[in-house]
This record gives sequence, structure tokens and C-alpha cells, in this order.
Amino acid sequence: MSLLGYIVKRLAITVVIMFVIAAINFFLFQVLPFALLGINPEVWYVPALGTSHNLQYITIIREKVISELGFNLPLQYRFLRYIESMFTFHFGYNVGSVLSGPVSATIARFAPYTILLLGGSTIASFIIGEYLGVFSASRRGKPADKVSFVTLLFLYSMPSFWIGMMLLLVFAYYGRFAPTSAAAYISQFTGLGFYIALLRAMALPFISLTLISIGGFYLIMRSSTLEVMNEDYVLMARAKGLRERDVLYKHVLRNAVIPVMTVFAISLGFVLSGAVITETIFGWPGLGYWTYMAIITQDFPLEQAIFFIISLMVVLANLVADLLYGFLDPRIRR
Repeated sequence: MSLLGYIVKRLAITVVIMFVIAAINFFLFQVLPFALLGINPEVWYVPALGTSHNLQYITIIREKVISELGFNLPLQYRFLRYIESMFTFHFGYNVGSVLSGPVSATIARFAPYTILLLGGSTIASFIIGEYLGVFSASRRGKPADKVSFVTLLFLYSMPSFWIGMMLLLVFAYYGRFAPTSAAAYISQFTGLGFYIALLRAMALPFISLTLISIGGFYLIMRSSTLEVMNEDYVLMARAKGLRERDVLYKHVLRNAVIPVMTVFAISLGFVLSGAVITETIFGWPGLGYWTYMAIITQDFPLEQAIFFIISLMVVLANLVADLLYGFLDPRIRR
């Protein structure tokens, strides 16, 4: 199969997958809850930002939300309205008692916090885990390998809330080096002081997420490195008299990192999902925290929008990884 044929095939599969995911998303948030939980759109609490919450105005907004979401239409027409809204990124309005306004505006407001936190920690975890994996594999069975393996496996298996609570206890409550609630802390600053406060508030959740994520990249990289180190071209590189460092980081690393790239791409796809537990513990105002709030306030338009965006990003991340593999290795296309 040619490279162009391979790309067209992967794109077609991606479109089908996204349509199936969108259909599942519709039934999860617009059919099952209303049928099983008895949720009635007529009693939605729809606050209007910046206005007095008088009953007449709330009723008008509620009717507008019901009309835009298609709840005044038969199910099949509502599904078509839903498909159109999902793929045009018009997700409707928040219907919970905490957030108000368009869902797209809510996501645009809080997504940068999540991208900054999870994107940064994912990249840091990938880089650290990659080099630690090569380092550990090159010293297999030695004390350095055993210590790093046990330590990172321990951190990888620990619940995120436990690590988060320990960091809060040591560095926030006792050490006073960081705030206990990120959102409350950064809201006190403006201008340049806001960005400085943001970095300070991000330190603990960033460390927490990085510590629990390094182990996954490390274990895959270590295993992949051990396999690559037995290849003939590695033996040839050593026979040429190359330094061990050059052999590891110029020959072994480049080939061993390919399986890790798939995990890294998928991890980036999950960036917008937010870290619900970590963000809630540290009070980080990202999409993870507001996903939790959407669940407890039954703000289903926000839930289904986040679910759809997460699915879209993961599918696209897999598509990019597949296309890169097909470009780098012709055997995959066949």
C-alpha cells in the first residue's frame, strides 16, 4: 500500500470512529440520564452571568437552552441537532447551578490551566522517564538500576490523591512554601504578579502529576532499551570503538523511543481531560476540577462536551502516531 493510500485509509477509519463515539456520547448524556434518572429540562437551574436571577429571566434563558439543545424535538431530530453541534463545537449552555453561559466559553476559559499543568507535566515525565529508562537499562542488575526501578515503580503505583495530600501536608501546611488552594491564591493577583503566583500555585500539582507519570514512561523505555541493546548494529557500534554514552544516546535511544512515542501521543490526547483528583485536591481551576463540578451539579452539556473533546484528541493523537509510523517504517503500511 502506498503512503497516500495508507493516509486515506487511516483518515476514513478515524471519521467512522469519531461518529461512533459521538453517538455513544449522545446516549450517555442525552438519553440514559433523562430516562433512568428522570431529569426534567423544565426544572433546570440556568443562571445568567451578571444579571439578577429573577424567575422570569431564568425561565427565558431555560427556554432558549431547551430550544438550542433540541429538547423540544423528537429524539431522531435531536440526535441530528446534537451531531451538528458537536462537530461545529457549539456545545450549548451550562445548566448546572455553578457555571453559566456557553459551554464553549467555559472550556476556553479553563482549558489553558489544564493544558499548562498536564501538558507540562506530561512532557517533563516523558523526557525524564526516557533518559532514566536508558540509564537504568544500561546498568541492568546494578544498584542504580534496582533503586531507580523500585522507586519509580513505587511512585507509579501510588494513588494520586495520596501523593497530593503528602505534598500539601509537607509544603503547604507545614512548610508554607505553596498555597493550599491554587484558585483562591491566584485570584488575589493581577498583571505580572498573577503569572508569578500562577507558577507558585502550579508547583505542587505539577510535581505530583510528574512523579506518578514518570514510572509509566520509564518502564516502557527500560524494556524497549533492553531489547534494542541486543541488536547487531549496537554491537557493531561498540566494536567501532564508540563511547558508551554515544552508543546509548545516539543509537539505542533513537530506536528504543519509538514504542514510548505512542504512549506519549495518547497521553497528550488526554491532556484536556484534566486530572480530576489532583486538580480538586490542590484547587487548581482546570477542566478536571470543573468536570467534577459538572458531575455533581448534573451540568450534562459541559460533561458531554469534555467527553467529546477528550475522545477527539485521543483519536487524533493515535492518527498522528499511526501516520508517523507509516512514514518512518514502510512495513507498517503493509
